[in-house]
Amino acid sequence: MCDAAIPVKPWQLSGISYSSGISALCLLNLEIEQFYSYIQSTPTEFFLRAEAVRRIEDVALSLWPGACVEVFGSFRTGLNLPDSDIDLVVHNGYYWNPRVLHELQNELVCQGVTDPDTVSVLDKASVPVVKFTERVSRIKFDVTFNAAASGVKAAELIKDFIRQFPELPKLVMVLKQFLSLQGLNEVYSFGGVSSYALTLMVISFLQQQARSNKRYNVNNKLALLLIQFLEYYGHKFDFFKYGISVLGDGGCVEKERLRSTLGENNWQSVLSIEDPVTPTNDIGRSSYAALHVMQEFESAFLKLSKLVDSDSTKIVGPILDKIVEVPQSMVNYRAWVHYNFQYLTVPGTSSPSPIGETTHTGSSTSASEDERSDGQLTARNGFRRCGDGPPQNLDLDATLANLKLN
Repeated sequence: MCDAAIPVKPWQLSGISYSSGISALCLLNLEIEQFYSYIQSTPTEFFLRAEAVRRIEDVALSLWPGACVEVFGSFRTGLNLPDSDIDLVVHNGYYWNPRVLHELQNELVCQGVTDPDTVSVLDKASVPVVKFTERVSRIKFDVTFNAAASGVKAAELIKDFIRQFPELPKLVMVLKQFLSLQGLNEVYSFGGVSSYALTLMVISFLQQQARSNKRYNVNNKLALLLIQFLEYYGHKFDFFKYGISVLGDGGCVEKERLRSTLGENNWQSVLSIEDPVTPTNDIGRSSYAALHVMQEFESAFLKLSKLVDSDSTKIVGPILDKIVEVPQSMVNYRAWVHYNFQYLTVPGTSSPSPIGETTHTGSSTSASEDERSDGQLTARNGFRRCGDGPPQNLDLDATLANLKLN
């Protein structure tokens, strides 16, 4: 196959960077930076998500006018992949009753927000949830009720850690995509590691690095941290003896000590992660494929460490693609989003901040300012939504009819 037929990776450096004598670690570092820049939500993708949230909120409020709908999970923290689900919690002010799950399911279908064949109710799950795909955006949603209030607190805690560890989001995004490709990012169906669990694992690892006072070269720090993370959890960490914690200075905690706080069933899981918001909860208890995840981490470590130890003059192409890929389905979806929803981006806006945060750029015209008085953008219930004018008042059927579907 000729070189021209080989597709360029989104994170690939210019051709002159490879085989030029630049160390492999530095090349990998640059690739991680470019991957992170590529995989983050664009303004159009962000506003499409915010609009989809608004439509779900409208359905919930039509059923329970006094309810409050909040975003939690990766969309709130800004750690979402382009195809990540959106997590919502509805606080309806009533005692929990499984009936509300089915009421929401029926209303979502009745109002045309989702198709009947894409919605399901998991009322027997540890956290009962309504799962569905929103029709306009094609984004998958998980909606829970009342009990998931801790998820909002957890998201705010993660944002605090992001401010403490600037490398955190870059490592998490690479690792999330890695697990997604292995089919190990879904807990309920495949027993993998959830986004929240993975993020806590990265935080605990970074806390340990900070305690060691190890000095890194800024030109290869990200690359070294990624490789060391894969080695630590793929080869060194004893999951049968220790649990993972981010409380205090973080690190590992003997599982025997967790018995006093975790439920009698929780502490027996292979992957134990102490929930910093609800310490009696084991975040990893449902990750029954945890050992498989660790094997994949070790395999990725071996691949990357072999490359970075090789002669850099012999490296002729990207390094990161040895463990990470961007599926064509994701590329197609992002192209579809930008073709059909560019109008959602308000002219003159800057790249949006994670949910619930305001970006202070010094510009009075930034669309991320909550205090805007022109109705273009307001903040409500923990997520950003467009104001009273178009384009948020979407006619679902008309919009679907006008979209150029794949």
